[in-house]
Amino acid sequence: MRLLGYHHLILPDGSQEDMAVVEVDEEGHYVSHHRLQGEEPFVEWIGGEYKIDT
Repeated sequence: MRLLGYHHLILPDGSQEDMAVVEVDEEGHYVSHHRLQGEEPFVEWIGGEYKIDT
């Protein structure tokens, strides 16, 4: 699993969350997300935006 930090997360309904951490599996597929809570260990900062595909 990898934790990736983004400025913006675009949800399937089109809404947006800012400063999100996205968890992806070994193949890069979305697993879960949560709001960034300050400095978090093991988060790779990517920046930009991530769109969750349905």
